[in-house]
Amino acid sequence: MFSEESKRILVGAQGQAERIGTSYVGTEHLLLAMLRLESSAAYRVLARLGISYDELANKIKAATANDKVRQGRRVVPTMAVKRTVEVAFGEADRMNSKVIDTAHLLLGLALQGEGVGPFVLHDLGVTPERIVAEVEGDLGVPLSGRGKLPTSRPPWTIDLPEPPEVVGLRERLASVRFALKHAVEAGDTEHALKLGSEEKRLESLVDRARRKWLASLG
Repeated sequence: MFSEESKRILVGAQGQAERIGTSYVGTEHLLLAMLRLESSAAYRVLARLGISYDELANKIKAATANDKVRQGRRVVPTMAVKRTVEVAFGEADRMNSKVIDTAHLLLGLALQGEGVGPFVLHDLGVTPERIVAEVEGDLGVPLSGRGKLPTSRPPWTIDLPEPPEVVGLRERLASVRFALKHAVEAGDTEHALKLGSEEKRLESLVDRARRKWLASLG
């Protein structure tokens, strides 16, 4: 479950993309939305790291100068944004949080490491390790010393939309994980075991479908 501020950032990211005129919602739009929501933990962390909205916006503009502006089309999230949310869910669970806070979204963005957002942050001297340390300090959890997660996906596929079969499998996996978490919290061991098996099966199917899709791209 997303916190209200996380929901505002996700909606705000789409607004940023629409305002700029891109046909996608990227990690850079998430960052801009975070810097617009000054009440959020993500904003506090970025501010402490010396990142301002105007500076980031200028860096993003330079980094995406060759992108085509497309008006009048529904914007869709990139693979990097979907991966950001996926990692944020994992981070919230690791910290025993029942909601996905803005700080978890920022952690997800930093750890997955793909897209324009992490690239621009790195260009400003803000590494994943620094973000992780600041977020963990802000949330009061033990420092883990982690950095960017490894990735096996070719960098040129970052902003390609996943095919419907992969998206469908991901959505089923997310639903099973949500149900599994609640089954565990409710102490329903039998149901949790069944959901755990289904989770592993779907993870394998997602991985297999993604590999097949990536191979078809050459």
